[in-house]
Amino acid sequence: QHDDDDGDDVDNVNAKTNAKFIVHTSSKSQTNTSEKIKSAEQFDALVLATGSFPIGQQLARSLGHEIVKPVPSLFTLDAKDLVMADGDGGGIFHGLAGVSVPLARLTLVVNDEMLGKSPPPPPPAEEESKQKQQPPKKKPKRKKKAPSIIQEGPLLITHHGISGPAALRLSAFAAREFHSVGYKCDVKIHFCPNWEEEQRVSSNDNRGSSSEGILMDALWNMSRLIPKRKVATGCPLFTKESTDEENNGAPVIPKRLWSALVQHSDIPLTTTWGDVSKSMIRKLSENLVAFPLRVTSKGIFKEEFVTAGGVHLKEMNMSNMESKVKPGLFMCGEVLDVDGVTGGFNFMGCWSTGFVAGEGAA
Repeated sequence: QHDDDDGDDVDNVNAKTNAKFIVHTSSKSQTNTSEKIKSAEQFDALVLATGSFPIGQQLARSLGHEIVKPVPSLFTLDAKDLVMADGDGGGIFHGLAGVSVPLARLTLVVNDEMLGKSPPPPPPAEEESKQKQQPPKKKPKRKKKAPSIIQEGPLLITHHGISGPAALRLSAFAAREFHSVGYKCDVKIHFCPNWEEEQRVSSNDNRGSSSEGILMDALWNMSRLIPKRKVATGCPLFTKESTDEENNGAPVIPKRLWSALVQHSDIPLTTTWGDVSKSMIRKLSENLVAFPLRVTSKGIFKEEFVTAGGVHLKEMNMSNMESKVKPGLFMCGEVLDVDGVTGGFNFMGCWSTGFVAGEGAA
C-alpha cells in the first residue's frame, strides 16, 4: 500500500525453507503519525496482485524472479509538427481534431536502433584506399527487407496527433520499439486499405500491383468520369460497405481530411479533375497509402492504459498461476509480463488470473 493509506505498507517478504512466507509490514502509529510500527506475520501462501506498481516487481525479484523491463503500452501517438497552426509550419492535421477514418492501416518500420544495434563504423582512410585498389567483388546479396509492425482499425485525429483502435493496437504490439527510440519515429498511414482490397478482389490482382499504382489508376480515371469537379471537393472513393443505406454512401475518407491531403499534395483547391496532372495524382496517391506521420512523443498526459513487462511467464505455472521459482507464491494481473490490446482484454486478464491465483493459493 501507499504511505498515505490507512493500511499497512509491505516492506519486504522472506521465504523460509519450509515454503512459508514472512511478510514484514509497517503502519502509522495512532498516537504519533511520524512513527512507524513494524510487524511480521507468517503465511502458507502469498498472492501478488499489485498491478504495475513497482513494489510488486521488487518483491518478485527479491524472491528470485526475473523481471522483464516494464514499458508503457496502449498509448496515443503525438505528432506535434502536423497539428500546429499553418503559420508555424506543418499543420496538415491542424483543425481536424475529432475527424475519424473508419479503417486505416498503420505501419512502423523496425530499424536497427529499435533492435539495439548500432551501425558499423566507417573504415579508416587507409583501409578505404586499399578497398578501392582491389578488383571488384561479386555483387552482394540483396539486404533483407526491414521488418514492420502493422495494425489496422478505426483512426481518430486528435489535438495532439492520432488515437483510436489502430493507434492503440500499434502502441501495444510495438511498445518496446517505441520506447527504444524515445517515442520519436516515423509511422506510415494507409487511409483506405479496405478500398484497396476490394479493388484487388474485383480485378483478380493477387498482389501484382503496388498500393500506389492501384490508387493512381483509380484517381486518374476521375479525370474522365468527373472532369469538371474540383479535386478538393470530396473523396471519390467508396467501398461496398460505405455505400449501403446504414452508412448513407459515406466516402472512404472524410471530406475535411481529404481536402487537407489534397492541399498537402500540392494540388490547388481550385484544380479540377480534368486539369490535374499525373505528378499531382502520384503525390496524392503516395499520401493516401503511405502518409508519413512523424511521431514526436507518446500521449503527453500519461494516459497510457497498461504496462508491458513484469515477471517472466516462463517462471510461472499458468494452470494455477503459481511460481515455478518459489512454490506457494502466486501472481496475477499486471505484475506479470502480460498486456493485451484495447477492448477489455486487460481487465479480463486481471480478473481471470486473479481468480485462478486465488483458487490456487486457497
